Amino acid sequence: METERKRRVLLVDDSPAFRGLLQWYLGTIPEVEIVAEAADGEQAIAEVARLQPDIVLMDVRMPKMDGLEATRRIRAGSESPRILLLTNHATAIPAGLVAEAGADALLDKAELADRLPAEIANTSQTRATGRHD
Repeated sequence: METERKRRVLLVDDSPAFRGLLQWYLGTIPEVEIVAEAADGEQAIAEVARLQPDIVLMDVRMPKMDGLEATRRIRAGSESPRILLLTNHATAIPAGLVAEAGADALLDKAELADRLPAEIANTSQTRATGRHD
């Protein structure tokens, strides 16, 4: 039986406490390997170029560069990770902004336990087809 490759994840959030919580939660999902963490959009861009993760879990609001701008810049490069933007206020962010930036999804932090496993599972299909819905 062939074992499936783990999804390589980059965590991006300006809160060390939230990154720690997310790292703990993702540790319960066997298909996930956390490859690095970043505290802002500038660091995220550098880590994506260096590590080429499969998934970027990125906060929308951060210092230096927010998640929307970082997503735009990552999409302008040749990297093609699945980018899942995270926020505490999903209803306050217009869907058009998320789509225009090139993010694959906007997830409310309060709903991560319900939605994140399916989004991670969807990554292998997205990377195989090269699509970012």
